[in-house]
Amino acid sequence: MTDDEYDDLFRSTYPRLVAMGLAMSTSRHVSQELAQETMLRAHHHRDELDAYDSPIAWCRRVMGNLLIDHHRSRSSEAAAIERLGHRESSHDDRTPDPATVAASIRWADLTRSLSPQQRLAATLYYAEDHSVADVAEIMDIATGTVKSALSKARANLRRRLGGSDEFFPDERDTEARS
Repeated sequence: MTDDEYDDLFRSTYPRLVAMGLAMSTSRHVSQELAQETMLRAHHHRDELDAYDSPIAWCRRVMGNLLIDHHRSRSSEAAAIERLGHRESSHDDRTPDPATVAASIRWADLTRSLSPQQRLAATLYYAEDHSVADVAEIMDIATGTVKSALSKARANLRRRLGGSDEFFPDERDTEARS
């Protein structure tokens, strides 16, 4: 597929993909983003698309898969937020002291470089003192996945802190709190 043929495909297909996204999700932003991702993938597969009778059908299929993935991710996130909300509602609503707020800000700055999964696992485990089993339940993942995320988070944080264990105990503690 030549560049001109791809440009024609983009012009004719992109609006249709956005409309498809809008029909399946209520967000124009999400629809546009997923349509762009679809067209980027189409660009990377131009040689394959040239052999198809209908490259638009391939694009629709990719868009549909991206929309399904997006909805699954959002559903998982909503369920995790709901589970966290139920846990938080059982605690009293006292105003935290300034030292706690300062430590929270420092923790957020330190963990910013972690993946979202590592950051959530480390925060639940170290900052909120949940067990590995509790973290696995809250995040709806296996305990082994939690342990792996914590191990990777510790390694990343140790590098950032220059080898200091200021915020977290030894790895053996993970096994003890399982």
